[in-house]
Amino acid sequence: MRKSRPRLLVLGTIAAVVGCAAATTNVRPPLEARLGAGSKTGAPVPLRFDPTAKVVITRYANLAPAPYTAAQAARGEQVYNSTCGACHQSEKFVGKEFVDNWGDRRIGDFYQLVRQTMPVDNPGSLKDQQYLDVTAYILKANHATATTDSLSADTTIMRGRKIGVHP
Repeated sequence: MRKSRPRLLVLGTIAAVVGCAAATTNVRPPLEARLGAGSKTGAPVPLRFDPTAKVVITRYANLAPAPYTAAQAARGEQVYNSTCGACHQSEKFVGKEFVDNWGDRRIGDFYQLVRQTMPVDNPGSLKDQQYLDVTAYILKANHATATTDSLSADTTIMRGRKIGVHP
């Protein structure tokens, strides 16, 4: 029986390595925030960033796109320009890079990430409606179709709808 213990240890180690390797195949780095020379806050300031942080991507192509209204997106654009635009360059949230990173993911995943981590100097400081409006603006900026229903924090919508965008 002593001979089988090393074999089990080796098999267990191999299983752990394969499991870890498989778990990292759908991992991307989190969103970035960098101040540039043209930022509304002034000269570039280095932000603390955890280079080991990862966001696991799960795609839900079979879900219906998240709803939002044109008025909601317009309010969101104002909040984005006055709050988010100071740190985030639009190319991270508008266009191919955003679509590649966030397309077909649940809208609730993006909303929760933004709500819990932004603005970087005071996370969670905006009103819930402002976070919803900014999310709606990001959808509009990436050519998602506006609807007559607004985006809400309802868990059925957040978990059951996807980011249906394209470049």
